[in-house]
Amino acid sequence: MAEITKVRPIAEKRYSCGNDGRDSHWIVDYYCPKCKKPINKGDIACDKCGTFFDWSKTAHIRMNPEIVWE
Repeated sequence: MAEITKVRPIAEKRYSCGNDGRDSHWIVDYYCPKCKKPINKGDIACDKCGTFFDWSKTAHIRMNPEIVWE
């Protein structure tokens, strides 16, 4: 049986102003590294190209704000 290769998704930060500006915050958006399709956190594989994702670590935004995988 062939082993499945998993890759970490692309994580990009985006600033959201919220509905009225009071609930503004940074958001992490995830994309498939192969076809760049937007994905949801926890998706097992890309619907478009079939790439399997590695969610063994979680993306966090630090104060500066940089994305760090932990």
